[in-house]
Amino acid sequence: MDCYVYYRVSSHNAGAARLAVARLFALTATRFGVSGRLQWRDNASARDTAAGTTTWMERYDGVGHAFVAALTPLAVESGLTALIDGERHAECFVDVVDAPPACA
Repeated sequence: MDCYVYYRVSSHNAGAARLAVARLFALTATRFGVSGRLQWRDNASARDTAAGTTTWMERYDGVGHAFVAALTPLAVESGLTALIDGERHAECFVDVVDAPPACA
């Protein structure tokens, strides 16, 4: 399963938040052997522009349910949750497996 976690970061917290994400990724690598990727929205939404924030996304590929359950406590431990605007939102997806062809 692949997990995507998105949230908003204000411009004045961006530097500290990047360091916190680096700590979070170090924790996920050490405890679960999982590497994360950090991305941010290329085209700012009207909400981001008005609030002076950017939408960030963490991406984790090939993870299990235990990893997903540990993400929130690890984000707290890394200090990231104190630096974001609002909440972190996690969404997980699995690959679609093609159904076998029907018998003729």
